[in-house]
Amino acid sequence: MKTLKIALTGGIACGKSSVIQIFKKNAIAIIDLDVIAREVVEPNTQALSELVAHFGNGILNDDQSLDREALRQVLFENNANQKIIEEILHPKILEKMQMEIKKVKNRLVVVEVPLLVEQNLSNLFDRAVVVDCDEQNQLKRLLKRENIDEKLAKTMISAQASRKQRLALSKKLPTDILENNSQIFEMEQKAQDLAQKLLNL
Repeated sequence: MKTLKIALTGGIACGKSSVIQIFKKNAIAIIDLDVIAREVVEPNTQALSELVAHFGNGILNDDQSLDREALRQVLFENNANQKIIEEILHPKILEKMQMEIKKVKNRLVVVEVPLLVEQNLSNLFDRAVVVDCDEQNQLKRLLKRENIDEKLAKTMISAQASRKQRLALSKKLPTDILENNSQIFEMEQKAQDLAQKLLNL
């Protein structure tokens, strides 16, 4: 049985996690690349060793685990740092993702891929789901969630693909767009309807 591979993406703080929770309630298999990204930098991993070799022990906590906040600061310092971090982490994340997909026994699997567009990964999937909201709502939600200042929030948003770039995914893949600018219960109903649609493909 061939497993249908569906990428779920969207900008930071657009509501991907809420959609994923509803998909899980519908017994859809989920793989979260953010979880995999944390696993590949656990203590004593090759990825963490390579990051420390480039950026020093300042990115480590006292227990030798990765200080994610410190790495995030390094990431946003300049484009060169971002490129180094991506070159270290992304191949390892994608390799682990492919291993996890092979373990799935369900008819379909949804992989949460925040940087699907930025990393040009659409060729790895059969379909896409884009969770979309306008920039004003995105900024407001990010400030509330992360407890950061507006300048950093805007930097984090601008470091990602634009809404226009994400919505253009439909030119490459069959794509469902979940618009998330309204009340939470409306979003939940849309996600529930989409889950049923995907299960019936």
